[in-house]
Amino acid sequence: MPVYLITYSLLFWVPALIFIFFLLKTFDGGLRKSFWAACGAMAVVSVIMEYLFLKFDVWFFSEKIDSLLGLWIGAAPVEEFVFWFGATPFCLAIYLSYCKFLKKNA
Repeated sequence: MPVYLITYSLLFWVPALIFIFFLLKTFDGGLRKSFWAACGAMAVVSVIMEYLFLKFDVWFFSEKIDSLLGLWIGAAPVEEFVFWFGATPFCLAIYLSYCKFLKKNA
């Protein structure tokens, strides 16, 4: 069972999608554009960083340690992209949610 894929899908993608579906539409257009621009920029940075870290042996992936789905994009398993592309919208969602609710209650 691909625990890595399931874990990061549940930890990052589910909350991020809930945020995008419900809360992001309450923000103005400029903030929504900034949200998507930041997600796009971090996606590019994350892909570059992933392959550099793999090239310089900063980390590695092993089926013996953690079962993976078996789909690879170059030297990286697809689970890594689930992690990287889910972490950015999740972290931005947390930040924007705190800003929105703290300003409202302050």
